[in-house]
Amino acid sequence: MTNSLPKKLKNDAILEAVLEIRFEPDPSLIAEVIFGRIADVDEWRQFRQARLPTADIPAPIRRADPGLRYQPSIELTSPDGGISVRVGPQVVMYSRRGNYSGWGVFGKALDRVIDHLYRVIPNVHVSRIGLRYINALRSDLHGINDIDDMDISISVAGTKTSKSLNLNFRTTTGTNLETMSRIASVDLAQGSIPENATVIVDIDVYTGESFQAKSTADVRAWLANAHETEKQHFFNALGKKATERLRED
Repeated sequence: MTNSLPKKLKNDAILEAVLEIRFEPDPSLIAEVIFGRIADVDEWRQFRQARLPTADIPAPIRRADPGLRYQPSIELTSPDGGISVRVGPQVVMYSRRGNYSGWGVFGKALDRVIDHLYRVIPNVHVSRIGLRYINALRSDLHGINDIDDMDISISVAGTKTSKSLNLNFRTTTGTNLETMSRIASVDLAQGSIPENATVIVDIDVYTGESFQAKSTADVRAWLANAHETEKQHFFNALGKKATERLRED
Protein backbone atom coordinates (compact mmCIF):
# COMPACT_ATOMS: atom_id res chain seq x y z
CA MET A 1 0.00 0.00 0.00
CA THR A 2 1.36 3.38 -1.00
CA ASN A 3 -1.19 5.56 0.78
CA SER A 4 -0.65 6.65 4.38
CA LEU A 5 -1.73 4.03 6.88
CA PRO A 6 -4.80 4.67 9.04
CA LYS A 7 -4.25 5.61 12.65
CA LYS A 8 -7.17 3.38 13.54
CA LEU A 9 -10.20 1.62 12.15
CA LYS A 10 -13.80 2.63 12.81
CA ASN A 11 -14.21 -0.68 14.61
CA ASP A 12 -11.03 -2.04 16.11
CA ALA A 13 -10.07 -5.64 15.31
CA ILE A 14 -7.30 -6.15 17.89
CA LEU A 15 -7.87 -9.01 20.34
CA GLU A 16 -4.48 -8.84 22.04
CA ALA A 17 -1.26 -6.82 21.76
CA VAL A 18 1.92 -8.20 23.32
CA LEU A 19 5.43 -6.93 23.98
CA GLU A 20 8.12 -9.50 24.79
CA ILE A 21 11.63 -8.56 25.90
CA ARG A 22 14.22 -11.30 26.37
CA PHE A 23 17.44 -10.62 28.20
CA GLU A 24 20.51 -12.50 29.30
CA PRO A 25 20.95 -13.33 33.01
CA ASP A 26 22.63 -10.92 35.40
CA PRO A 27 24.89 -13.03 37.68
CA SER A 28 24.48 -10.47 40.46
CA LEU A 29 20.70 -11.02 40.65
CA ILE A 30 18.76 -14.18 41.43
CA ALA A 31 15.40 -14.71 39.77
CA GLU A 32 13.42 -14.14 42.97
CA VAL A 33 14.89 -10.64 43.30
CA ILE A 34 13.80 -9.77 39.76
CA PHE A 35 10.30 -11.14 40.42
CA GLY A 36 9.96 -9.21 43.66
CA ARG A 37 11.08 -5.90 42.19
CA ILE A 38 8.78 -6.26 39.19
CA ALA A 39 5.81 -7.18 41.39
CA ASP A 40 6.50 -4.14 43.56
CA VAL A 41 6.10 -1.66 40.68
CA ASP A 42 3.46 0.87 41.81
CA GLU A 43 1.11 0.50 38.85
CA TRP A 44 1.19 -3.32 39.12
CA ARG A 45 1.14 -3.65 42.92
CA GLN A 46 -2.62 -4.31 43.04
CA PHE A 47 -2.51 -6.89 40.25
CA ARG A 48 -3.38 -10.51 41.06
CA GLN A 49 -0.27 -12.65 41.36
CA ALA A 50 0.04 -16.24 40.16
CA ARG A 51 2.84 -18.77 39.79
CA LEU A 52 3.12 -20.39 36.37
CA PRO A 53 4.07 -24.07 35.89
CA THR A 54 7.68 -23.27 34.96
CA ALA A 55 8.23 -21.66 38.37
CA ASP A 56 8.82 -25.14 39.83
CA ILE A 57 11.49 -26.13 37.30
CA PRO A 58 15.04 -25.85 38.74
CA ALA A 59 17.03 -22.93 37.35
CA PRO A 60 19.90 -25.06 35.88
CA ILE A 61 17.38 -27.07 33.83
CA ARG A 62 15.64 -23.94 32.59
CA ARG A 63 18.90 -22.33 31.48
CA ALA A 64 20.02 -25.48 29.67
CA ASP A 65 16.77 -25.97 27.74
CA PRO A 66 16.17 -23.41 24.94
CA GLY A 67 12.46 -24.15 25.12
CA LEU A 68 12.30 -23.17 28.81
CA ARG A 69 14.95 -20.48 29.09
CA TYR A 70 12.68 -17.60 28.15
CA GLN A 71 9.43 -18.87 29.62
CA PRO A 72 7.74 -16.70 32.30
CA SER A 73 7.42 -17.97 35.86
CA ILE A 74 4.96 -15.52 37.41
CA GLU A 75 1.99 -13.60 36.09
CA LEU A 76 0.50 -10.34 37.31
CA THR A 77 -3.04 -9.63 36.10
CA SER A 78 -5.05 -6.43 36.43
CA PRO A 79 -8.35 -6.62 38.35
CA ASP A 80 -10.36 -6.41 35.11
CA GLY A 81 -8.18 -9.04 33.40
CA GLY A 82 -7.26 -6.69 30.57
CA ILE A 83 -3.55 -6.33 31.35
CA SER A 84 -1.08 -9.13 32.01
CA VAL A 85 2.57 -8.87 33.03
CA ARG A 86 4.50 -12.16 32.85
CA VAL A 87 8.04 -12.38 34.14
CA GLY A 88 10.73 -15.05 34.02
CA PRO A 89 14.43 -15.09 34.89
CA GLN A 90 15.20 -13.93 31.35
CA VAL A 91 11.98 -12.45 30.00
CA VAL A 92 9.29 -9.85 30.64
CA MET A 93 6.03 -9.85 28.68
CA TYR A 94 3.29 -7.21 28.72
CA SER A 95 -0.04 -7.81 27.04
CA ARG A 96 -3.28 -5.89 26.61
CA ARG A 97 -6.46 -7.83 25.90
CA GLY A 98 -9.92 -6.56 25.11
CA ASN A 99 -10.50 -2.89 24.37
CA TYR A 100 -7.41 -1.51 22.66
CA SER A 101 -6.82 2.12 23.61
CA GLY A 102 -4.64 2.97 20.62
CA TRP A 103 -0.90 3.20 20.17
CA GLY A 104 -0.76 6.56 21.95
CA VAL A 105 -1.84 4.90 25.21
CA PHE A 106 -0.44 1.41 24.66
CA GLY A 107 2.93 2.75 23.47
CA LYS A 108 3.29 4.81 26.65
CA ALA A 109 2.50 1.73 28.72
CA LEU A 110 5.28 -0.13 26.89
CA ASP A 111 7.65 2.78 27.58
CA ARG A 112 6.96 2.29 31.29
CA VAL A 113 7.63 -1.45 30.99
CA ILE A 114 11.02 -0.66 29.44
CA ASP A 115 11.78 1.85 32.20
CA HIS A 116 10.82 -0.66 34.91
CA LEU A 117 13.06 -3.34 33.39
CA TYR A 118 16.08 -1.03 33.23
CA ARG A 119 15.41 0.14 36.77
CA VAL A 120 15.30 -3.44 38.08
CA ILE A 121 18.35 -4.51 36.00
CA PRO A 122 20.25 -1.28 35.16
CA ASN A 123 22.75 -2.93 32.80
CA VAL A 124 20.35 -5.44 31.30
CA HIS A 125 21.54 -7.12 28.10
CA VAL A 126 18.45 -7.25 25.87
CA SER A 127 18.89 -9.97 23.23
CA ARG A 128 15.45 -10.10 21.62
CA ILE A 129 12.31 -7.96 21.37
CA GLY A 130 8.98 -8.95 19.90
CA LEU A 131 5.78 -7.00 19.22
CA ARG A 132 2.73 -9.06 18.34
CA TYR A 133 -0.84 -8.12 17.43
CA ILE A 134 -3.65 -10.66 17.11
CA ASN A 135 -6.66 -9.36 15.17
CA ALA A 136 -10.10 -10.81 14.53
CA LEU A 137 -11.90 -9.49 11.45
CA ARG A 138 -15.67 -9.82 11.63
CA SER A 139 -18.51 -9.97 9.15
CA ASP A 140 -20.73 -7.58 11.11
CA LEU A 141 -18.15 -4.93 12.10
CA HIS A 142 -15.68 -5.07 9.20
CA GLY A 143 -17.63 -6.54 6.31
CA ILE A 144 -15.06 -9.33 5.97
CA ASN A 145 -17.08 -12.47 5.26
CA ASP A 146 -14.14 -14.64 4.19
CA ILE A 147 -10.60 -14.56 2.81
CA ASP A 148 -11.89 -13.33 -0.57
CA ASP A 149 -12.78 -9.96 1.00
CA MET A 150 -9.09 -9.33 1.71
CA ASP A 151 -6.10 -8.78 -0.57
CA ILE A 152 -5.05 -12.44 -0.41
CA SER A 153 -5.05 -14.92 -3.25
CA ILE A 154 -3.36 -18.34 -3.18
CA SER A 155 -3.41 -20.73 -6.12
CA VAL A 156 -1.91 -24.14 -6.82
CA ALA A 157 -1.25 -25.13 -10.43
CA GLY A 158 -3.42 -22.24 -11.52
CA THR A 159 -6.34 -23.29 -9.33
CA LYS A 160 -7.36 -20.95 -6.53
CA THR A 161 -7.41 -22.57 -3.09
CA SER A 162 -10.58 -22.76 -1.03
CA LYS A 163 -11.75 -20.11 1.40
CA SER A 164 -10.63 -22.37 4.25
CA LEU A 165 -7.04 -21.22 4.65
CA ASN A 166 -4.16 -21.16 7.13
CA LEU A 167 -1.31 -19.09 5.68
CA ASN A 168 2.03 -18.54 7.43
CA PHE A 169 4.91 -16.57 5.94
CA ARG A 170 8.00 -14.71 7.11
CA THR A 171 9.49 -11.50 5.76
CA THR A 172 12.62 -9.52 6.64
CA THR A 173 12.86 -5.73 6.72
CA GLY A 174 16.40 -4.45 7.22
CA THR A 175 18.74 -6.21 9.64
CA ASN A 176 16.72 -6.18 12.84
CA LEU A 177 13.08 -6.51 11.77
CA GLU A 178 11.61 -9.88 10.93
CA THR A 179 7.89 -10.52 10.65
CA MET A 180 5.90 -13.73 10.93
CA SER A 181 2.39 -13.30 9.54
CA ARG A 182 -0.28 -15.91 10.27
CA ILE A 183 -3.63 -15.52 8.53
CA ALA A 184 -6.36 -18.09 9.04
CA SER A 185 -10.05 -18.54 8.40
CA VAL A 186 -11.80 -19.13 11.72
CA ASP A 187 -12.46 -22.81 11.00
CA LEU A 188 -8.68 -23.36 11.17
CA ALA A 189 -7.95 -20.94 14.03
CA GLN A 190 -7.65 -21.70 17.73
CA GLY A 191 -8.19 -19.78 20.95
CA SER A 192 -10.93 -17.45 22.13
CA ILE A 193 -12.62 -16.21 18.97
CA PRO A 194 -15.37 -13.56 19.11
CA GLU A 195 -18.79 -14.09 17.59
CA ASN A 196 -19.06 -13.29 13.87
CA ALA A 197 -15.27 -13.43 13.44
CA THR A 198 -14.28 -14.75 10.03
CA VAL A 199 -10.52 -14.24 9.64
CA ILE A 200 -7.73 -14.13 12.25
CA VAL A 201 -4.67 -12.02 11.38
CA ASP A 202 -1.70 -12.57 13.68
CA ILE A 203 1.31 -10.32 13.00
CA ASP A 204 4.49 -10.94 15.03
CA VAL A 205 7.44 -8.55 14.51
CA TYR A 206 10.74 -9.43 16.20
CA THR A 207 14.47 -8.73 16.15
CA GLY A 208 17.10 -10.67 14.23
CA GLU A 209 19.60 -13.04 15.81
CA SER A 210 22.38 -10.45 15.97
CA PHE A 211 20.29 -7.81 17.73
CA GLN A 212 21.62 -6.10 20.86
CA ALA A 213 20.11 -3.18 22.75
CA LYS A 214 22.41 -1.09 24.91
CA SER A 215 19.89 1.36 26.32
CA THR A 216 16.22 2.23 26.71
CA ALA A 217 16.61 4.47 23.65
CA ASP A 218 17.64 1.47 21.54
CA VAL A 219 14.61 -0.52 22.68
CA ARG A 220 12.21 2.37 22.07
CA ALA A 221 13.63 3.08 18.62
CA TRP A 222 13.21 -0.55 17.60
CA LEU A 223 9.68 -0.62 19.03
CA ALA A 224 8.60 2.42 17.01
CA ASN A 225 9.83 0.80 13.80
CA ALA A 226 8.23 -2.52 14.73
CA HIS A 227 4.86 -0.88 15.26
CA GLU A 228 4.93 0.73 11.81
CA THR A 229 6.03 -2.58 10.27
CA GLU A 230 3.21 -4.43 11.99
CA LYS A 231 0.66 -1.93 10.71
CA GLN A 232 2.03 -2.18 7.17
CA HIS A 233 1.70 -5.97 7.13
CA PHE A 234 -1.80 -5.92 8.59
CA PHE A 235 -3.15 -3.36 6.14
CA ASN A 236 -1.39 -5.03 3.22
CA ALA A 237 -3.30 -8.22 4.03
CA LEU A 238 -6.55 -6.34 4.57
CA GLY A 239 -6.20 -4.67 1.20
CA LYS A 240 -6.62 -1.12 -0.06
CA LYS A 241 -10.38 -1.22 -0.66
CA ALA A 242 -11.26 -2.64 2.75
CA THR A 243 -8.77 -0.34 4.47
CA GLU A 244 -10.24 2.80 2.91
CA ARG A 245 -13.74 1.64 3.73
CA LEU A 246 -12.93 0.90 7.39
CA ARG A 247 -10.46 3.65 8.28
CA GLU A 248 -11.66 6.26 10.75
CA ASP A 249 -9.07 9.03 10.16
